[in-house]
Amino acid sequence: MCLKHYLLFVAAIFFIQSATAQKVSDKKIVKQLKKDIGYLASDELEGRNTGSKGERLAADYIIEYYKKNGIQSYQGRYKHPFTFVVGRSLTEKANISVNANSLNNEQGFVLAFSGNGSIAGEVTPDVMEMNSIWMVSMYDDKDQADDAHYNWEKEAFEFCQNAAKHGATAVIFYDKFDAKYPAVFNKGTEYEALSMPVAYITYEGYEKHIKGNSTVKVGVVADLKDKKLTGNNILAYKDNGAEHTVVIGAHYDHLGFGKNGGSLHAAKDGAIHNGADDNASGSAALMQFANWINQSELKKYNYLLMHFSAEEMGLIGSKKVVEQLGLSGDKIAYMINMDMVGRLNEGTHALTVGGVGTSPAWGKVVNVNDPNFKIGVDSSGVGPSDHTSFYHKDIPVLFFFTGTHKDYHKPSDDADKINYEGEAQIMRYIYNIITQMESMSKPAFTKTKQKTVGKVRFKVTLGVMPDYSFNDGGLRIDGVSDDRPAANAGVQAGDIVIKLGEHEIRGIQTYMEALSKFEPGEKTKVTVKRGEEELTMPLTFTPKK
Repeated sequence: MCLKHYLLFVAAIFFIQSATAQKVSDKKIVKQLKKDIGYLASDELEGRNTGSKGERLAADYIIEYYKKNGIQSYQGRYKHPFTFVVGRSLTEKANISVNANSLNNEQGFVLAFSGNGSIAGEVTPDVMEMNSIWMVSMYDDKDQADDAHYNWEKEAFEFCQNAAKHGATAVIFYDKFDAKYPAVFNKGTEYEALSMPVAYITYEGYEKHIKGNSTVKVGVVADLKDKKLTGNNILAYKDNGAEHTVVIGAHYDHLGFGKNGGSLHAAKDGAIHNGADDNASGSAALMQFANWINQSELKKYNYLLMHFSAEEMGLIGSKKVVEQLGLSGDKIAYMINMDMVGRLNEGTHALTVGGVGTSPAWGKVVNVNDPNFKIGVDSSGVGPSDHTSFYHKDIPVLFFFTGTHKDYHKPSDDADKINYEGEAQIMRYIYNIITQMESMSKPAFTKTKQKTVGKVRFKVTLGVMPDYSFNDGGLRIDGVSDDRPAANAGVQAGDIVIKLGEHEIRGIQTYMEALSKFEPGEKTKVTVKRGEEELTMPLTFTPKK
């Protein structure tokens, strides 16, 4: 055998052996994914709602994996608890009076972001003086009072913040326009309690007790109690004694029985939302990454592995851990986040990589031409997952996501629907980025523009989940919510919406603009491409929820 042929033979044998080793290794990855996702997304864990027994079982399972594989905890413990307010309620002491008349709940109530305390005094409506109670109209005019999109709570909260700076001792809002969408007591308010009492008098209360009076005597007793919840972030660590640390994260909580908001299950019957893709898939991948890194020769950085809780409640776990540990771009080299990486579509192979604009380094290591995927990139560091909390601390981020689907936030997001081989491919892709970063300087941080759809207001919805990675014209549908206009019309996941009524749909922006042209109850037609076929179906809009 000549040398040339011998070398070709050796190369072929080496290729076959390498491919075989890769295949065996992939089988091992898939086997572990099936085990971990199978447990995390099992009915036993009851949807892993933050603060629940299911969340604690999930945390214990993850911690046991780390202990078994010799992966160290962070700062001497795996569990890093955090407590947060999930709601507020009024006690029986809460009360509003006008001219010595106690108001019932239909006439007035203390607002949820009010501070506790009591005040009393004589007030002239719409006169705002230092060291006095301010009584002001909630709305500027009738149009604002009847605007379904007017965010009265945000406007009221910011007004009160400013009022406090200018010497107000309390603020009492009133409705003199008989608002179509009046203020309510929002027990789940996202706004923190202020330092002074804040109350609201309804149109009925205004008509009966305020209208026609140049001054009124008011009294407010604001007495509210917080409902608090404790969640646990899980942290593991590979300490290389390096100057900077890399964070790799995924959230492990989900929606429990779907009763606390977020569920897209039409029946609302309290079924378990197992969240196999969202986000047992990311958590299971992170567990294996921790083991790979622990056994690797990666030395340039320390590696901090984070499983976040309360992501579904507003990225609370990641926000809390960033605050608790004082993380910033001075300490953290970069952050990688995996959320919903388990449903790689075998037809499209679409993988979204977010945050690529947060550092010029990402352009060197994010291979958009990888043959295994059709990669869509998003430059923004802000998105609907935990990397956002790190971006806001000037830390470069990357976010990996295989897209929404018809099972998103429904009880049907189960382990048997995970594309395990596809997730293994994604894990290798991400790990390759991590290894490449070892030979590069600490990535510089770049601020990005927040990705927003134009300021379009709309009152209706189709009830679909768009495929944000699709950019070939039209709006591709990843999922359709049960008993909503699109589902009732016959629209299916995979359809591409190209026309809504007379409006051409070229992407997400034109879709939102088209929605703004319709009213609840209005009938129109929707045109979609389904494969090579173009279908037009009658559609009736319902209000946006």
